[in-house]
Amino acid sequence: MNLRVDPTEIAAIIREVAETEILPRYQTLTDDEIMQKKGGEVVTIADEESERVLAKKLTAYLPGSVVLGEEGYAKDPSIMAALEGDVPAWIIDPIDGTKNFAAGRSPFTVILALCMNGETIMGWIYEPVERWMGVAEKGAGAEFNGIAAHVAAPKSLDQSDGHCAQTLISGDLQPRLFDIRDACASLSHPHCFGYEYLKLIEGSADFSVIGRLFPWDHAAGVLMFTEAGGIADMITGEGYRPATLNGLMILATNRDAWQELKGFFA
Repeated sequence: MNLRVDPTEIAAIIREVAETEILPRYQTLTDDEIMQKKGGEVVTIADEESERVLAKKLTAYLPGSVVLGEEGYAKDPSIMAALEGDVPAWIIDPIDGTKNFAAGRSPFTVILALCMNGETIMGWIYEPVERWMGVAEKGAGAEFNGIAAHVAAPKSLDQSDGHCAQTLISGDLQPRLFDIRDACASLSHPHCFGYEYLKLIEGSADFSVIGRLFPWDHAAGVLMFTEAGGIADMITGEGYRPATLNGLMILATNRDAWQELKGFFA
């Protein structure tokens, strides 16, 4: 299939849906508009409606494409199979950071990736409160707010700021994370993976350690980070793919920094 996808047109669709379906509900949700999914995770009417509208607009934009959305997956996990097909698949996280959004605070983001034959070929992350937009295309680089994105300059670990959702890392690895926390300048998690990726490509964060690998959280961001010059790899060295659901991934600004972080898990 000849993909004719203009990244700026998709970015415009994301902004439009954020303006119509997400921001009007920010800090105005009623109790009956905040629900719990299977497993206890929070979902809101804004998640459901923004995913529905995005799916409709994106499949109309690219006829023959399919959608893998976080909320759709919660209802039908079999749609994950779309990631390895030869049909273009839109991976949607309509609101990344739903817990923040439901509590009336930021950050939260919209994350979108376009995947085909098991690889991410385009990605978008939008933070609608600050109006930050990250865009990446495989082999063509990444942008942050319309300017070429580059990861931070290499620095020593004790001067590096990183991200890690420590509660999402398996218990036997927790002591290693505490060692990293003690060795680096700062280690935090804003409960929003999309925001972390934006800070990484903006150059204001240096690394991330990730132990939960749903594609809607990471497919776009990993492409964005690597296109901005960073190193993203599983600690096994097998490489990240959108269909990768298990394992530990490290993102760093360069290979030496990546190896140093990996050493904590040896």
